[in-house]
Amino acid sequence: MRALILALAVVVSLVPLWPVYQNPAFFVAVAGGALLGALIALLSARGKWSVLRTALTAVTAYLIFGVPLAVPSEAFFGFLPSLQGELNLLTGVVLSWKQLVTVMPPVGTYEALLVPVLLLSLLGVLLAVVLSLRIIRTRGIASVAALVPVITLGVAIWLGPSRSFASVVVTVGVFVLIAMWFALSRVGVARAGFRAIGILVLSAVVASAVVLVTPITDRTVWRTEIDQPFVLQDDTSPLSEYRSFVTGDDKNKDLLSVTGLSAGQRLSIAALDNYTGVLFSVGGVAADFTKLPGSIPTTSKTGDEVTAQVTISGLTGAWVPLTGELGSLNFTGAGSRALTDAFYYSRPAGTGAVTTGLIEGDSYRTTGLAAPEVSISSVGSLEPGDAIVPAPQVMPDGLDAFVSLSSKGKTSAGERVQAALTALTSQGYISHGGPEEVSSASGHGANRLAALFAASPMVGDAEQYAAAASLMATQIGFPSRVVMGFIAPEGSDAGTDVTFTGAEMTAWIEINTTNGWVAVNPNPAERPIPEEQPQDPTEVAFPQTAVEPPAQDEPQLNDNSAPEAADEEQPTAVDPVLQAILAVLNVVGWSLLWLGVLASPFLAIVIAKRRRRAARHSAADPRDRVEGAWSEVRDALLDHGTAASASMTRQELAEITALPAATTVAVLADTAQYSVDSVTESDVIRAWSEADGVVKELDANLTRWQKFRAKISVKSFGLSWARFTAWLPKRR
Repeated sequence: MRALILALAVVVSLVPLWPVYQNPAFFVAVAGGALLGALIALLSARGKWSVLRTALTAVTAYLIFGVPLAVPSEAFFGFLPSLQGELNLLTGVVLSWKQLVTVMPPVGTYEALLVPVLLLSLLGVLLAVVLSLRIIRTRGIASVAALVPVITLGVAIWLGPSRSFASVVVTVGVFVLIAMWFALSRVGVARAGFRAIGILVLSAVVASAVVLVTPITDRTVWRTEIDQPFVLQDDTSPLSEYRSFVTGDDKNKDLLSVTGLSAGQRLSIAALDNYTGVLFSVGGVAADFTKLPGSIPTTSKTGDEVTAQVTISGLTGAWVPLTGELGSLNFTGAGSRALTDAFYYSRPAGTGAVTTGLIEGDSYRTTGLAAPEVSISSVGSLEPGDAIVPAPQVMPDGLDAFVSLSSKGKTSAGERVQAALTALTSQGYISHGGPEEVSSASGHGANRLAALFAASPMVGDAEQYAAAASLMATQIGFPSRVVMGFIAPEGSDAGTDVTFTGAEMTAWIEINTTNGWVAVNPNPAERPIPEEQPQDPTEVAFPQTAVEPPAQDEPQLNDNSAPEAADEEQPTAVDPVLQAILAVLNVVGWSLLWLGVLASPFLAIVIAKRRRRAARHSAADPRDRVEGAWSEVRDALLDHGTAASASMTRQELAEITALPAATTVAVLADTAQYSVDSVTESDVIRAWSEADGVVKELDANLTRWQKFRAKISVKSFGLSWARFTAWLPKRR
């Protein structure tokens, strides 16, 4: 029973790993490993096996049962091990730990990522039960078994997600089970109770420290500290190649074919949120790509689920076109396994990439949640969301003036974005700068966009208009990003195979609202471009902005505030040293409060005894003060464990102790009670002096624990700790 409680503590300690897996196979691996570990431990204890025999048995069990428990996808008929499964099982002992924190959760049964759970459960329960059964309980070293669930708990939290899953509750639960395990040790009931209380105090202090120091919603774990194997550079941008698609050799080249898109639905190559003043790229937190375990839950609040089969033709390279926020992706055809291993995904950007690059003939089936499209006329009712995107490092000249003039008189952020986009589409004209087209420079750097705002008429294509629209939305307060991809033409349906060429490449923007990301098309309708208008010297040209680029190494995160808030005084940053000191003081303060609350019953007992002594010592009648000295001796004897019956006289009880001072106090008390002679002040002083001597002699040969137990004993009040610890399991 005692060992099984510790085994249960190990199982409970693995609960923080559930958000990483979110698959029933997690419980199968935990339960299977725990049963195997407990069975091997019981056989080892009963047969008095050596350490080597116990270890070899555990390895054998791992190899026999490990494939169906930890690599179920490689098991024949779901329960028979295979050669590939055994290889994954062996390599997983070393490699799966790091892979687990580099794959986007939930990982489910992806490859051999259940191996860490199986090993923690199997070895944790095995060690806990073996140590609990085979180490003599009365030895101090027996307590080392309680460290096993503490270690597995720490590993589970360290491997777990950065956002806490009731880790504090699980921590307290583990310590409660450890307290019960301590309570079953072969010691007295009272001491077992105090052991349990001590562990509960420790768990409460630890839980308080976790809550106060580490924010529950954002913890530092291995997953947040490890360098991801695939990180995009700031200069990686498919938008910089846009003009080559629509005017170059790829203009009439088949890039890819798609089945499953209806008219107007989109296939995005990449979502770009980081503007450096030279180009748009995937930046900030979105630049860290993680491996995808096949499928993941979508987080968007709105949108339509779109499933498509994509076959690559001329659109080779790292980018993987998707139908929206990714739900699942499965490569098909030759090389599918290698492509699966090389695929990485950024959830913040909704963008996928393959490290080895896509080649002609690669195909895959993907399901995603497409951002709903919103017309410019409907943007006015939207409110900014709370997505975090990097702030633009540079704003093009003329953008501020264009936004101010076009949105004059508008109050809400949505209305201002609507007015600015309306002006952009009404004043802008489309030209790719190709043969027989109006001259239009490529690029979307700050100089090119400044020229766009200054020109009359404004001439550009989706590259410039999407970049300008995204920067305007960001300036007004909406988190925004540029998306490059394709839009299914009119007449398409889910059963139609659509082939896209370079000429059909386009770009649009997505803005984050209180309902999630929405797509907006900021591109003007194609129409004849009027002749360039001469500048009217009487009109005020767009002034250049006086705002210099922020002098910093890393882009600031967008705080989603309206431009009027930019001039407001920002709060002073807190000194990190002061912040650390305050955090420590906070933990110490709350810990002392916890200790004070939990220690209050014992403090109450000590205070009650002091008040009782003071009342006896200050009695008005000297006779009562002498008798009070004896009462103090009798209470001390009871609290130190001396058995005394109510029929015993004072001197009989004093003789049991064999302490001369106790006999002296007994004689003085009898004289005070039965003698007709008066009691002098010297008798009172002598009685109390001898009484204090009795207490000192009783404590002389005791340990600190025994002295403490005597101080908080309630036997002198006619009570017993056995009443308060009756709920504890009794030793058989």
